[in-house]
Amino acid sequence: MTSRGTSRRIADELRDLIRDGRPPGGLLPSEVELAEQYKVARGTVRSALSRLVDEGLIEVIPGVGRRVVGGSGPDRTTAYGRIAADLAEQIRDGALRSGALLPSETTIMKQYGVSRNTARRAYKVLTDTGMAVVRHGIGSFVRSVDDA
Repeated sequence: MTSRGTSRRIADELRDLIRDGRPPGGLLPSEVELAEQYKVARGTVRSALSRLVDEGLIEVIPGVGRRVVGGSGPDRTTAYGRIAADLAEQIRDGALRSGALLPSETTIMKQYGVSRNTARRAYKVLTDTGMAVVRHGIGSFVRSVDDA
């Protein structure tokens, strides 16, 4: 059994790592890796990580892990974030013009080797940032002035 201060000590060390240069958006080691590194139970690691989440230094990305908060633009640490970032770049560069039909979910699935859910999450990022609009049954489009 670990002492009560162990999770605090781990949180302090991770906090220092983050403040000393862990880049925004960078992933932290997994619970298992941290438990092995500190020679403690995963629950102790979870407690330490929970402190950092509560402080707003890190966030939990379901299915991915915990990452340092900060940075801008779509999250490039996830498949859907990378897809959204790629499409956003094409929109900004003019390769995908206002009102243009975005690639279908099936095309995204094949092009990036991802699931339909991942493709949908990428489109959600684009709609949440105001770059795209989804017309159910028709497709996803680059947001135009008329969509505002």
